[in-house]
Amino acid sequence: MKAFLKKFCMALGIGLCLSGILYGHFFEEKQEKTASPQTVREENRKNPEESTEAEHSDSRTSPKQKTPEKEASAEESPGKESLEEEPPEEKISGEEASLEQAPVVLAFAGDVLFSEQYLAAYDQNGISAIADAEMLSEMQEADLFLLNEEFPFSLRGEAMEDKQYTFRADPKYIKIFQELGTDIVTIANNHSLDFGQDAFCDTLDTIRQTDIACIGGGYNIAEASAPAIRTIRGQTFAVFGATRVSPSYEWYATGSQPGLFQTYDPAKLNAAITEAKQTCDYAIVFVHWGIEHNEFPEEYQRQLAKGYIDAGADLVVGCHPHILQGFEYYSGVPIVYSLGNYLFGNRSGETLLLKASFSEGASPEIQLIPCQRTNGILARIRQPAGLYQHLTDISFGIGISDEGILTP
Repeated sequence: MKAFLKKFCMALGIGLCLSGILYGHFFEEKQEKTASPQTVREENRKNPEESTEAEHSDSRTSPKQKTPEKEASAEESPGKESLEEEPPEEKISGEEASLEQAPVVLAFAGDVLFSEQYLAAYDQNGISAIADAEMLSEMQEADLFLLNEEFPFSLRGEAMEDKQYTFRADPKYIKIFQELGTDIVTIANNHSLDFGQDAFCDTLDTIRQTDIACIGGGYNIAEASAPAIRTIRGQTFAVFGATRVSPSYEWYATGSQPGLFQTYDPAKLNAAITEAKQTCDYAIVFVHWGIEHNEFPEEYQRQLAKGYIDAGADLVVGCHPHILQGFEYYSGVPIVYSLGNYLFGNRSGETLLLKASFSEGASPEIQLIPCQRTNGILARIRQPAGLYQHLTDISFGIGISDEGILTP
C-alpha cells in the first residue's frame, strides 16, 4: 500500500510539474499576442516600414477631410476617426450643377470696319491697338460674342459702280476677329457685296476656315437663311442674320446664287423662327435696318420686330444707322433698334457692347457696357449717366440702372 501511494504521489508531482511548464508557455504566448500599444510603437520604431496609418494617427493629420458633421462626431468620441467622407465625385457634380445653372451670356457689337489706319496700328502693336484689356475681357469671356461685319474679306473684284462707299479687307485680318473672341458674324448688310460675287465668296471661304459661324449670307438661300445653332450649358440658341438694306436685288441669295438673306418681306424669316423654336430654346434675330444717322427707328422697324417676336423670337438686335437708337419691350421681349458703330473706321463716338444673360425659362437680362475709342483704342466709359439718360429719352418706356441694366 505504501509502495502504491509512493508511486501515485510521484506521478501526481510529475503531472503538476508538466502542467506548470505548459501553463507558463501558454501565458508567455498570450502576453506576446496582447502586447500594449506602447510596445507596438516601440517595435514599429525598430521597423518603420511595418507601421500602419492607424498607429500614426496621433502624430499626423489624416489625408481625408472631415465634413462639419464628422468633426462634431470626432469631438464627441476623442481618438475615434470617422471613416466616412463625401466622395470627390459628388463635389465635382455639385460644381458642374452650379455651372449648369449659371446664365448664358451673349455679347453683341454693332458695325465693324477696319480702316487702313486701324490695321497699321494692329500690325505694330497687336490686339492691344484695337481694345484695352477690360473690353477684350468682356468680349472674350462671353459665352458667345457676335458682331456685324460691314465689309468683305477679299482682295478680288471691282468696286460697285455708283456706290458712294465701298469697303473690303485682306483676308489675313480675320485673325483680329479671332483675337477679339468672336463666335458669330452677320454679313447681312449693305457692304458685303461691295466688290461683287467673287469677293463675297472669298468672305464665306475665309470665315469657314475658322471656328467662327457666319449668318445672313451664303452660297444659296438655304445657307443664307439658316441660323447658327449653339448649345451652351443645356440651352440651345438659334441666331439668324437678315437685312432690309441693300443696294440691289441682285445681292439676294437664291436657290443657285450666292448672296444675302433679305427681310423686306419677313415671311420667310418669321417661318424660320417658328421652325427653330420647335427644337431650340431661344431664337435671336440680328437684323440690318433703319435710316443712317437717325436716332429713332422707322415704323417698319418696330413692326418687323414685333412680327419676329410673334413668330417666337426671344431677342431682336439691330444695326446699320451708325448711331445708337433706343430700346423697347414687346410681349416681354427686348428690342435693340441699333447698336451703332462699334469699331468702324476712324469714328470714335459713344457706343455699346450689349450683354444678354439667358437663364432657363426667363426673358434675357440686358446690360449695357458703354464704351468709345480713346486714342484709337476701345475703352469703357466711366461716367455713363448722360448716355444712359439720352438712351432712355429716345426709347419706348424703359429704364436703365446705374449698372446699365435695362428694365421695362
